[in-house]
Amino acid sequence: MELAIEAMRRTVAEPRKDGKTSPLVGAVLCKPDGTVETACRGELRHGDHAEFTLLERKNRSNKLDGSILFATLEPCAPDSRHPPKMSCTERIILSRIKEIWVGIEDPDPKVDRKGIKYLQ
Repeated sequence: MELAIEAMRRTVAEPRKDGKTSPLVGAVLCKPDGTVETACRGELRHGDHAEFTLLERKNRSNKLDGSILFATLEPCAPDSRHPPKMSCTERIILSRIKEIWVGIEDPDPKVDRKGIKYLQ
């Protein structure tokens, strides 16, 4: 989780039309072969969640069965994203990640504990 916090500190501030401040988020993927990858929100493109960056942008064609994911903030839940976007929790499950550790629950009422419940 300390590595996820380090990644979180690299979050890229992004312009938002609604005036809100985007959350700082870091994620770490520990693969069964011992390799470790990190990502932060907005690392490769404004608006991209850290989990999306790890799973879709950095590991799209990699088998992630048995991996462990650490995220500083609760991953977004189904229906919290604007269609046709898939939630991070759905991506985590489809990636067959065996375990996820979450730093804090998301205080956003659209997500708050819904992502954790979905993963359970």
